[in-house]
Amino acid sequence: MARVGQRRSVLSIVFAVGCLYGPCCNFVTSGSRGVVGPRRSPRYAVETKASPRLEGMALMLDDGTRKSHSIAESTQFVTGFFKGLGDQESFSKLVTSLYFIYQAMEDEFDKTENTNVRDLDFPELRRLSAIEADMAYFHGPSWRESIRPSAATRRYCEQIRKVASTDSTLLLGHQYSRYVGDLFGGQMMSGMAKKSLGLQDGAGTSFYTFQDIDDTKAFIDKWYSTLNGLDLSHSQKQAIVDEANVVFKLNIDIFEELDGSPISAAWNMMISSLKERFSLA
Repeated sequence: MARVGQRRSVLSIVFAVGCLYGPCCNFVTSGSRGVVGPRRSPRYAVETKASPRLEGMALMLDDGTRKSHSIAESTQFVTGFFKGLGDQESFSKLVTSLYFIYQAMEDEFDKTENTNVRDLDFPELRRLSAIEADMAYFHGPSWRESIRPSAATRRYCEQIRKVASTDSTLLLGHQYSRYVGDLFGGQMMSGMAKKSLGLQDGAGTSFYTFQDIDDTKAFIDKWYSTLNGLDLSHSQKQAIVDEANVVFKLNIDIFEELDGSPISAAWNMMISSLKERFSLA
């Protein structure tokens, strides 16, 4: 009961922060993976009939991941993300986990001969070099010698390497779950981290900045169009959806390891937003 009450408290503060950010950032547990994201009502209101998100494999992934997550899982994801924003130590642990995850992913993308995976491996999406900059900020110049993956991070990386060696087509589920989610929510999540942790000039948030993508919506449409054009059987498509849902749960496990306070993070963001709104900073 205490945990349920805590999650409700977090979500209440999240909604309050969302109101301060304005209409473009109404935080809700919606979207394909239940992540904190912009409100879309009615569903896909921002898309047109020609949008590649409304057909083929793109629609199958969006619907297949969204419908599989219970309210409890979605709330767990949101609460976990806010734990990562609770203090700088927790956020640096999250960044460290992301470093190992993207190192494993992008290493497998470099090695794979799977043409479908290669077709979706846009260089503009690669995150490893950006995360390395964040690692240097949080851990210092000798960070490579001082870090170790957590237990949940090891399981995540093992899953990446497992599918790469047994059925590399499933890497598409990892590309979708990570890169598309990062691109959709990157700017918002970067802003949340800056406000909660007091990070100046974007320090420690390079991961969320896609410098080579000028038009996010146009790029995502291009990515989804490429996805829809891949030569995949129905069974392969369903297996990719299933793998994307595995990734969702692996991310929850990463968040569960963090020690930060989600309520503290949401409160800090609300206070920061109030100061900005009323010019008190």
